[in-house]
Formats: sequence, structure tokens, C-alpha cells
Amino acid sequence: MSYNSAFQQQASGNEGFHLPIGGFLKQSFSDYPGRVAAVLFTRGCNFRCVYCHNPELVLPDLLRHSKPYEVKGILAWLLSNSSFLDAVVITGGEPTLHPSLPEFIRQIKSLGLEVKLDTNGTNPQMLEVLMSEKLVDYVAMDIKSVLDHQKYASVCGECFTETMLDAVERSLALLHEAVIDCEIRTTLLGSHHTEKDITELIRLVRIPYFLQECNSLKTLQAVAGKKLGREEIAELMESLEPKGGNVCLR
Repeated sequence: MSYNSAFQQQASGNEGFHLPIGGFLKQSFSDYPGRVAAVLFTRGCNFRCVYCHNPELVLPDLLRHSKPYEVKGILAWLLSNSSFLDAVVITGGEPTLHPSLPEFIRQIKSLGLEVKLDTNGTNPQMLEVLMSEKLVDYVAMDIKSVLDHQKYASVCGECFTETMLDAVERSLALLHEAVIDCEIRTTLLGSHHTEKDITELIRLVRIPYFLQECNSLKTLQAVAGKKLGREEIAELMESLEPKGGNVCLR
């Protein structure tokens, strides 16, 4: 049996395999540095970030009005188009909420594609499995604020717990020790992040760290008057100490 026919047989048997995929971008040149990637958006999240720009993947009332993509169809498309891709990016929502994620990634990896994972860091156990089994080639983790429960909850909502904060700290520690490509990202809001906060974050993060502006076109809550623009963030970075060789504006 050929490689492709073996994979097709495996993919066709996935009726009982479930990963709730709510969005599918067939080609991206910006979501995985240096790679042409398909992007998959999983449904469901354990955060309610004020600036979330995918509320249709997060809020139960909106999720009820849409159906997830069929995993079988996604895998079949990736099989047919793997020669035009370098990688698959799995984002959300929060992908690590789903126990089936490692098996899904195994099937993507069997196509010879690299995998980048976007995560909020609240499932360090799964993150450790994915890295130790070499199922992910790149991890991007969002740090919402300084590692203080009250400040974090001001961004993520009342659903954020002390247990979640501990998990975020553990995930950050894992990435600091990782041998794969990793990055940390923080989306800045003038109403939620002070210069002191940003300085503390720069000192905390020891891997490539990106500060980014909020996309306010579609958010969970109104943030139009609270966002920091790229020029404001750039000026802020210039004034901060330490500058840090690992921090960049995105």
C-alpha cells in the first residue's frame, strides 16, 4: 500500500475522531514565520479576552449558530494540497482544550507538514506532551499581562483563576527551556497595560517577545478608545528600560 493511500484510508476512518474546527484559512504567508501555512481555528476558549477578535469561536451563543468543519474533509484537503504548503497553524479559540489535539497533529505530521501552535498557556500538561513527542515545531504563547491574578483577569475576564495563572507560569517555563522555535506575544491596551507592566514583562520573557496592537475592528468588548497604535507602542518601547534584545513590535 502506498504512503498516500495508507493516509487516505486512515483519514476516511475518522468519523469517530472529533476536533471542533470553526475556521479554515487555506493559505497564509504571515501566520508562521518563513512558511506557507494553512490555518485552522478551533472552537471554544476558557478566556474571555476584552480584545478577542474571534468571538464567534468563543461565545456559546454564537457557537450555536454555526457548525464545525468536518475533520475528515480538512485532512483530505491537506492531503491533496500538501505539496503547496510547508505547515499548518493551529489557533483558536484555545486548541489545547481538546484532548484529541495530539492525535490530530500526528495525522498532519504524517503528511510531512510542520505544525505551529498558538496557545494561551493554560494547559502545560498537553504542551509538554506535544513538545516531548515532537508534534509541534513552533509554539506561540500569548501572555495577557504581568503574572498577577487581578491584572490578568482584567484582560481575560472573571473566568480567570489562580490555577490558570499557575498554569501560564508553568507553560512559560516550558517554553524558556524548549529546543523548538517559540515566541511570546502581548496585545497592548492603554487601559490595561502600564509602562511598569511592560517593563516587567520584558524582564520576564527570555525568548523572542512581540508587542502588538489590538485589532479593534471586531472584538468581544468595545476597545476603540483603549488601544495603543503602532506608533505609540514604538515610542513606548524606545522609552523603556531595559530595551531587551528579544523584544520587537509586531
